[in-house]
Amino acid sequence: MKFRKLTIENYKSFQFATEILFPIGEDGRSIFLIGGMNGAGKTSIMEAVTYCLYGGKADDIFRNINRREKAKGNANVAFEIVIEMDDGSELIVKRSWTAGAVSEPKPRDLSERLVVVRDGKRVSVQNQEIWQDFIRAAIPPGITQFFFFDGEKIQEIAADDHSEVRLKSSLEAALGIQYINRLASDIVYIKQEERKGFVEISDEDLDFKQSELKREKSKQGRKHQERDALRVDLDGFKDQLDEARKRFEAAFHVAPESREAMREQEKRRVVAANRLAQVESEIRGLCEKALPFSIAGKLFEGIRRQIEAERESASGEAIKENAAALAKRIVRVVEEPEPIYTERLSAERLAELERRIFRLLKEGDPDADVTKVLDLSDRDAARVLNRMESLESSDVFLLKPLLEEAQNLEALLKQLEGAVGQGGALTGTERDLFEELQSVMESCSTQIGRKTEQLRLIEEDILALDKRISEIEVEIEKLYEKHNVSKEKADFIDECDAIASVLNQFVVRLRKNKVHLLQEKTFEMYRLLSSRSGLIKDITIDDKTYEIKITDRNGHEIRKSSMAAGEKEVFAISLLWGLAQTSELKLPIIIDTPLSRLDSTHRDNIVNNYFPNAGEQVIILSTDTEIDTNYYRALKPRLSGAASLEFDQRQELTTFRKGYFWESSHG
Repeated sequence: MKFRKLTIENYKSFQFATEILFPIGEDGRSIFLIGGMNGAGKTSIMEAVTYCLYGGKADDIFRNINRREKAKGNANVAFEIVIEMDDGSELIVKRSWTAGAVSEPKPRDLSERLVVVRDGKRVSVQNQEIWQDFIRAAIPPGITQFFFFDGEKIQEIAADDHSEVRLKSSLEAALGIQYINRLASDIVYIKQEERKGFVEISDEDLDFKQSELKREKSKQGRKHQERDALRVDLDGFKDQLDEARKRFEAAFHVAPESREAMREQEKRRVVAANRLAQVESEIRGLCEKALPFSIAGKLFEGIRRQIEAERESASGEAIKENAAALAKRIVRVVEEPEPIYTERLSAERLAELERRIFRLLKEGDPDADVTKVLDLSDRDAARVLNRMESLESSDVFLLKPLLEEAQNLEALLKQLEGAVGQGGALTGTERDLFEELQSVMESCSTQIGRKTEQLRLIEEDILALDKRISEIEVEIEKLYEKHNVSKEKADFIDECDAIASVLNQFVVRLRKNKVHLLQEKTFEMYRLLSSRSGLIKDITIDDKTYEIKITDRNGHEIRKSSMAAGEKEVFAISLLWGLAQTSELKLPIIIDTPLSRLDSTHRDNIVNNYFPNAGEQVIILSTDTEIDTNYYRALKPRLSGAASLEFDQRQELTTFRKGYFWESSHG
């Protein structure tokens, strides 16, 4: 089994419908790397898979609806997984929650809907519970913890010094032992029911059985009448549905099955129109604040250079004006507090030195002369520079991308509005007809499903009554013959005991064999991942108590509590892999931030030995500090693809991009 595509819509930072494709390598195996910084949505991918497969509580779903969409009253959440089954068939599971037309939705307004498509054929909504059971059988929720896990799960197992209870429940879930135990209990119940027949038969029992036979035949007659009436109703709804389908095809020139695409096209148009209005509002706001000043933005650098030049020129003028005084001070520095020459200068030489310094200062730097264009004071110059800096850092420079987005949205709207009859926007009259026919077809489909289910149940009731009547007639015959219990029943009770005993022996042997396989697989991976693998001789698991023992080369037990944190986490990963291998289910492996708490040696072993052997499909969710440049280079030859989650903090929006972190910008 492999995941081929995951779609997330309006959940946490995934505001719009986001498709994540999982490529498969030429050898049928896949290691797919998704990078994302903390808060970018890696955990949301894990949650989306779980919610899509098994559903969730309305409170949890409502709490995680995208904040911006919830503020607009949009409480619709949808997940979709496309799965390639082991036999090559395709299974699509889509689960959504909607609050309908409620203006201010609450958790209690959410209604859950499951759609299952098998090999391109949509399964009836009425079979939702049956298909939910199918999903749970194909991907048992009790063992997905071995296949979908994160760093916190690893740390939780690593920190548990007494993991026997956890291990027992996990392994028995992986082996399906609970189903075997349930079967054994059912057999015991059947045996007890059969034993109730071991009683003496009296005349009163015979009269009671005759009355019971009469009552059951009366029920049988009423059920036949109900069945005939339901068949008439069912034929009527089928005729209505066929008529509505013909009207739909005549009005829109497309098959009724394409109405979902038409509704999706209309939804896209509404979303684009709302976004265009929002962008235009932002553009107007930016224009009202600082647009007039920012028009001169290209002149800012020249003005800044002129201010600096005039400041330097003013300093030179001040030196010229005070040349005489500065010359005297410089000469005094030469002599005081003591001469810097070996020979003291005469008064005439000092005077000559002073005159030369004076002329030099008076001449100044001819290249520093600047024509004063602005002639600002220091205070005014500082205010001008500060104002220019404020304008350069203001939001007005976001105007260009907003204008480009507005143009793109207008083009998209024209395209969608021009697609009438092709699955796009509809006129008011067409939309009313569309909704009317949609309502009729859905209502008829619902009624057909309901009536079909009622008819099926009545047929089952009739079969059950037929069987019960036959049983009562047999019982009456036996009562007339004064038999206490038939030989066959006694043999059946003995057979129940034998079956129950075989099942118990099977569970014991299955548990023993699988525990042995689990310890082998766990030790196999631990030797690949641990930095101390050479010091460990064996890992054993007791098949009765599930107690785990780790022994060194000298035969001494190594207590798990004495192991370093990294070794504990490596052991937890090895145990999860062992459980997944023991279950013998070929499910995808999804790992979220598995390296965050490990040192470099253990990280090397995880990247080189665990990821390539974790399963046929491995999906890794990592930050840039876990799978960094070096680890990415080591993994790249084995990857079937890489992608990244980009989070826009301003819009609180996550976007899925091909390429891992630094490669994403290059396509």
